[in-house]
Amino acid sequence: MDYQPIVSVRSGAVTGAEATIRWDHPHWGALSQRAVYAVADRLGASSRIASHAVGEACRQLAHWKQDGVGVSALSMRLSGAQLSAESVFERLAQSIAKFDISSSQLTLEVPEMSAPEESASLIDRLKRLRQKGYGIVLGDFGAHHTAMSTLMVLPVTGVKFGESFTGRLLGSPTTEAILSSVSRLAHDLGFTLTVSGVENGRQLELLRRYRDIELQGAYLFKPMRAEVWHEHVNPRALSQLNLRESLF
Repeated sequence: MDYQPIVSVRSGAVTGAEATIRWDHPHWGALSQRAVYAVADRLGASSRIASHAVGEACRQLAHWKQDGVGVSALSMRLSGAQLSAESVFERLAQSIAKFDISSSQLTLEVPEMSAPEESASLIDRLKRLRQKGYGIVLGDFGAHHTAMSTLMVLPVTGVKFGESFTGRLLGSPTTEAILSSVSRLAHDLGFTLTVSGVENGRQLELLRRYRDIELQGAYLFKPMRAEVWHEHVNPRALSQLNLRESLF
């Protein structure tokens, strides 16, 4: 598993991390979560792998808590099919009990394409998860026309802009206006707003103006193994981002 820090613009602190699968194949090298699940889908093993990933993420969160590492929350990106699978639902319940963590420490990110209004079974499952205290984030927000209608039917606690959106920010007044509007909307509705895919300093400089958002991307921190977290995520590294400096 890899873990990528999520950083608050307002505090400059790490608020959590996204847990993702990485498979180090002896011939093909490091395979991303997307590649792993693409193969697993064809083999009918996607839910089984997702269940294992959920258990491993919970184990790591408990280990960090025991070691005093300041990571109190994890997010995981799961497909609609995985979230609807009873095996994944059961593994979540088993894992938080086994490792003595709270459901509120876990956020499940559902891709927007996997959450259409007509998917009644998925909506019901997400409502059950939310009732149990899990966070629900709508990922790739705005990438498809269903975004606003999806917000009306899903029990979401946050939204997340993906890499494609962030890549259009610079030089696009329209894209920045969307970010500004969604930032205000998230604030009014009590949602979290995360902008992922931050890849360069110019993007970071623009995003620093929005004090109530969280950031994620390789320019801040690349995904990493848990055993090297201390080496890369420390006060010195965070201070170099200069997020605590007010621009007003």
